[in-house]
Amino acid sequence: MTERTPHDPNQLTEVLASIEPTQVQIARDLLESSGIECFVFDEDSSRMLGTTPAIPSRLMVYAGDADEARRRLNELGFTG
Repeated sequence: MTERTPHDPNQLTEVLASIEPTQVQIARDLLESSGIECFVFDEDSSRMLGTTPAIPSRLMVYAGDADEARRRLNELGFTG
């Protein structure tokens, strides 16, 4: 059995930012279904301000997964 190296929480990278919380949630669900662990930042701040672009919700992944996450998102039509 191969031991997986734990991810460093200080090494998170943004792969998508949007003022549309639904878009971020769909992207998160798609990545997580592919086995890529994701985190949504600034969701509450973005929601409080509505559709103003001041504070978008950000989809974050571990740095080691960022290239794969971006590739998958681009294949599905998401842009970061």
